[in-house]
Amino acid sequence: MLCKTAQNLKEGAACFASMVIIMYIIENYKLMAERFEGQYGDVHRFLTTFADSGVNEHFHWGRFDWMMTHPCLDRENISRIAIFRDGNSKIAGLALFDTSYEDRWYLLHADSNQELFSQMVEYIIDVDGNEAIVHANESDKPLCDFLASKGFVGQHSESVLELPLNDKRLNDTLPDGFKMVYEPDEYKWRQVIRRGFGDDGEPEAPDEETAKAQMRLNDDAYIKVFAEKGGIYAAHCGVWYDGGETAYIEPVATVPEHRKKGLGKAVVYGVLNIAAGRGAKRAIVLSEQEFYFRIGMTVSSKVRIWTLA
Repeated sequence: MLCKTAQNLKEGAACFASMVIIMYIIENYKLMAERFEGQYGDVHRFLTTFADSGVNEHFHWGRFDWMMTHPCLDRENISRIAIFRDGNSKIAGLALFDTSYEDRWYLLHADSNQELFSQMVEYIIDVDGNEAIVHANESDKPLCDFLASKGFVGQHSESVLELPLNDKRLNDTLPDGFKMVYEPDEYKWRQVIRRGFGDDGEPEAPDEETAKAQMRLNDDAYIKVFAEKGGIYAAHCGVWYDGGETAYIEPVATVPEHRKKGLGKAVVYGVLNIAAGRGAKRAIVLSEQEFYFRIGMTVSSKVRIWTLA
């Protein structure tokens, strides 16, 4: 009788344990006077660990760092970013946006816990109501199924493209008259970015707060090359890599008068050769542009945009 009672208690305890629901502590992101302080370190480590590949690959840590250095960082809405911590204060999930809040939510998670999904979705609906927009990797079936169960409808998708990197060096030869530059002049750097993205006129110096944040772009983790001719930067590629499997391409820019000359391919290959030499196994970019397919990139995953019906 005693043995049977003990067994019943054991089974009951196991059943109760399986019913325990983990509640996550929701913490809003606070932008510090220095952008790379405060919660940034925890978010960066989470992304380094859980978004190098797999279902979170569409929000590589380089994407977050690029956002935090960008002059168009949406300071007004950055406090809406939510960090979901477990009982050990470790980050279990993030609700992020990319540079502009208009793009809305990217839900990243360390595991496919239904309670975590529930709290994340409840949070974004509380913030946005029926205007909630979610980006989820199509390979993330648990999250996509959960979104569908909560009334979200899948809309169009975007691509994560990848290029394997191996021991064979990519051909980064520039046309005659151009040379690679690895230690840039900051004014020329701003100029090639501005003109490469269609903005005419002189580049404006960033405000003091942004300038401090952009010092991050001088770190070794941000690899950059420029194609120069006659003292002018004609093309540029930057890649974020600091260990792990994946290098993240952001941005690529060629000024209008020097397009269709192979400069874009050369600077991308040039910077990826450096990343490969440091240990990167592949490079990714979020884009549908034909340029990336022409230089050998293929689809790694698709990211579906979900909206409330």
